[in-house]
Amino acid sequence: MAAVYNLFIITKSGGLIFYKGYAKFLRMDTNDSLRLASLWDSMHAISQQLSPTIGCLGIELLQADNFDLHCFQSLIGTPFLDDV
Repeated sequence: MAAVYNLFIITKSGGLIFYKGYAKFLRMDTNDSLRLASLWDSMHAISQQLSPTIGCLGIELLQADNFDLHCFQSLIGTPFLDDV
């Protein structure tokens, strides 16, 4: 089972509401967390518009070599991001 290193809560308009870093070696400063939230919101919105699937909810998982970034979209539209 993988551990959660960071948790982000983003508004529908792309602003960062909450950020918590749980790993001592992977802490981000305020500017980096704001940039990540803004970048994620933009990529999420673009993926919804470009998807060939009707009713696509956008990116749910972004996999990289060192981490996986998961997006959980709430019923009211607020995304929760965590990296594992």
